[in-house]
This record gives sequence, structure tokens and C-alpha cells, in this order.
Amino acid sequence: MENYRLIIRKKRKQLGLSQNQLARAVGISQPFMNEIELGKKSPSVEVLIKICEALDIPFLGQEKEDL
Repeated sequence: MENYRLIIRKKRKQLGLSQNQLARAVGISQPFMNEIELGKKSPSVEVLIKICEALDIPFLGQEKEDL
């Protein structure tokens, strides 16, 4: 299974979003978004949920309808 940071990066790029655009949508800084994608820092559950919502990806493997 892919690491969540790789899933985030892949989906962000598929949607044509920059790290800065995603970070602003989530309410974090671009440097922090970069550190999340690089695995240098871990987001809080709250931030991870916001990232999943912004990228329209399931959180913890659940489908949107299950949440």
C-alpha cells in the first residue's frame, strides 16, 4: 500500500494543484505542505482530514458515502 504522503502528492498533481494552492485550501503553509509530502513532518488528524477533503480522497480507506 502506498504511503499517505505519496497518495497526497500523486492526487495533488493529478488535479493540477501546486503545493501552495493545496496548502492555502487546507489552511497551512506551503513549507509545511512540502514537509508533509517529503515525510519530514506528520500532519495532525485534523489537517489530514482537510487535505483528504480538498483532494476528494477517502480518509482511512473509507468511501465518501461511508463517512
